[in-house]
Amino acid sequence: MRRPWLPAVIGLLVLAALALLVAVYFGLRPARQPPPPTPPVQPPAANAPEAARHAVVSYMKHLQAGDYAAAHRLLTAESRQRHPLAEFERLARQGVTLYDLSSARAKLVRPDRAEVTIHLEGDPAEATIIAARRDGSWYVVYLRGRPGFPYP
Repeated sequence: MRRPWLPAVIGLLVLAALALLVAVYFGLRPARQPPPPTPPVQPPAANAPEAARHAVVSYMKHLQAGDYAAAHRLLTAESRQRHPLAEFERLARQGVTLYDLSSARAKLVRPDRAEVTIHLEGDPAEATIIAARRDGSWYVVYLRGRPGFPYP
């Protein structure tokens, strides 16, 4: 018995199987996620001043680049609570103090607190920004002032 429709049915089944494989492949791929935030440095204890300096310099670089969310993540929890992201961003957009970031120097004042001194760009004046270690990582303390010129 001859079945002239059989090749057409087999062709349709093969196409349906291919379509199913393509749909499964693309449907099971994970959705693109934004990159995870850059965590603050978790240094060995002997390198604490350098890690505090790095946290402050990273914070300033994010501010200067207009990446306010990344800068906000580098604040202590208390600072973030006091300055929610929307307010922080509004204040930061009003202008950022420019620093000579290569001049940043840190000194430990307590095991969990450092003072980072940075010269203002084109000015002999300098600013001291406080960094605090929380859960092994260093964050910027910003309770008063402006995002670009924070002080505790």
